[in-house]
Amino acid sequence: MHRTMPTVSQVKTFDLQGLADARSKCPIRISWSIAVLRAYALLSAETASLRQTYMEWPWPHLYEHPHPIGNLAISRVVDGEQWLFFAPMDEAHTMPLLQLQGLLERYQTAPVETAFKNQVRFANYPDMLRRVMWWLRFHFTPKKRVKRLGTFALTTLAGQGVTIVDPKAPVTTTLTYGPLDEQGRCNVTIAYDHRVMDGKEVADILCALERKLQTQIVTEFEMLTRQIESRNRAA
Repeated sequence: MHRTMPTVSQVKTFDLQGLADARSKCPIRISWSIAVLRAYALLSAETASLRQTYMEWPWPHLYEHPHPIGNLAISRVVDGEQWLFFAPMDEAHTMPLLQLQGLLERYQTAPVETAFKNQVRFANYPDMLRRVMWWLRFHFTPKKRVKRLGTFALTTLAGQGVTIVDPKAPVTTTLTYGPLDEQGRCNVTIAYDHRVMDGKEVADILCALERKLQTQIVTEFEMLTRQIESRNRAA
């Protein structure tokens, strides 16, 4: 369905050296994807258009979800084959980094039949039934559409040194980022539904996302580091 969505991609180079330093000092490993997803969820909670979805039926209109739901693309091996799953991160704007990291690790290690129960079951349906169910979910039930697909998606191959140039997903915005260079900079891209947002707004969102990563997320890493160190001294 995303093939019919008129998407445009915009990219900005972020300076994340301060975040990289704060992350490296944290005694517990927090994934880069969790830090970026957390920042984008916080921004989505503040920005109505990031929670809006264009609906074509029964008439063209925008549906606005009350809170952000992120979907993080995760690759898992199933029966010797690579499967791509979408891990829902509901209300990530209210969850601390450590809790989000625990949720990510569950999605990465739990049996796929448990972690992605609905997606595995859906994949086993006959092709025609899947198409009908997908079309109905995509067009007629905005709440279920957002529940299954999220208000935004995050996909990245930065850990393998690869930058995704034009990410695609059937959501209003799809976020991706590339690997950090030696100066702590990386390219961050947002692909967006042009029926919902325009280029100036997305440019502002990219700038706001960089600031949030440089400030609030750095602060959260520093607070987590102090909490862990204080707990360790008390023990």
